[in-house]
Amino acid sequence: MKKFKVDKSQVLSKNAQKEILGGRPVLSSCPTGCFDLFFSDAFGNRCAVPSNTGEICFGRINREGNCCL
Repeated sequence: MKKFKVDKSQVLSKNAQKEILGGRPVLSSCPTGCFDLFFSDAFGNRCAVPSNTGEICFGRINREGNCCL
Protein backbone atom coordinates (compact mmCIF):
# COMPACT_ATOMS: atom_id res chain seq x y z
CA MET A 1 0.00 0.00 0.00
CA LYS A 2 1.29 3.44 -0.88
CA LYS A 3 1.74 6.05 1.80
CA PHE A 4 0.43 9.53 1.12
CA LYS A 5 1.40 12.69 2.91
CA VAL A 6 -1.53 15.10 2.80
CA ASP A 7 -1.60 18.72 3.86
CA LYS A 8 -4.83 20.11 5.28
CA SER A 9 -5.35 22.32 2.23
CA GLN A 10 -4.61 19.55 -0.28
CA VAL A 11 -7.50 17.84 -2.07
CA LEU A 12 -7.11 14.24 -3.23
CA SER A 13 -8.51 13.02 -6.53
CA LYS A 14 -11.05 10.17 -6.62
CA ASN A 15 -8.35 7.74 -7.78
CA ALA A 16 -6.03 8.74 -4.93
CA GLN A 17 -8.88 8.29 -2.44
CA LYS A 18 -9.63 4.83 -3.85
CA GLU A 19 -5.98 3.83 -3.45
CA ILE A 20 -6.04 4.84 0.21
CA LEU A 21 -9.42 3.28 0.98
CA GLY A 22 -8.91 0.24 -1.19
CA GLY A 23 -11.57 1.22 -3.71
CA ARG A 24 -14.34 -0.71 -1.96
CA PRO A 25 -17.65 1.07 -1.46
CA VAL A 26 -19.27 1.04 1.95
CA LEU A 27 -21.96 -1.61 1.84
CA SER A 28 -24.95 -0.67 3.94
CA SER A 29 -28.62 -1.18 3.37
CA CYS A 30 -29.60 1.40 6.00
CA PRO A 31 -32.14 3.96 4.83
CA THR A 32 -31.65 7.66 5.43
CA GLY A 33 -34.08 10.12 6.95
CA CYS A 34 -36.33 10.16 10.02
CA PHE A 35 -38.79 7.44 11.07
CA ASP A 36 -41.88 7.36 13.29
CA LEU A 37 -41.60 3.69 14.30
CA PHE A 38 -38.36 2.62 15.97
CA PHE A 39 -36.74 0.93 18.96
CA SER A 40 -35.25 3.23 21.60
CA ASP A 41 -32.85 2.89 24.51
CA ALA A 42 -33.78 3.37 28.16
CA PHE A 43 -32.63 7.01 28.13
CA GLY A 44 -34.63 8.04 25.06
CA ASN A 45 -31.84 9.57 23.00
CA ARG A 46 -30.61 6.65 20.85
CA CYS A 47 -32.73 4.60 18.49
CA ALA A 48 -32.63 1.79 15.95
CA VAL A 49 -34.65 0.85 12.88
CA PRO A 50 -34.36 -2.28 10.74
CA SER A 51 -33.33 -2.06 7.10
CA ASN A 52 -34.97 -4.00 4.26
CA THR A 53 -32.28 -6.69 4.61
CA GLY A 54 -32.60 -6.99 8.39
CA GLU A 55 -29.54 -4.90 9.23
CA ILE A 56 -29.83 -2.84 12.43
CA CYS A 57 -29.46 0.87 11.70
CA PHE A 58 -28.69 3.15 14.64
CA GLY A 59 -29.62 6.81 14.95
CA ARG A 60 -30.64 9.58 17.35
CA ILE A 61 -34.06 10.72 18.47
CA ASN A 62 -34.74 14.32 17.41
CA ARG A 63 -36.84 17.00 19.16
CA GLU A 64 -39.97 15.90 17.32
CA GLY A 65 -39.60 12.36 18.68
CA ASN A 66 -38.50 10.71 15.42
CA CYS A 67 -35.53 8.42 14.91
CA CYS A 68 -33.14 10.07 12.44
CA LEU A 69 -30.31 8.16 10.78
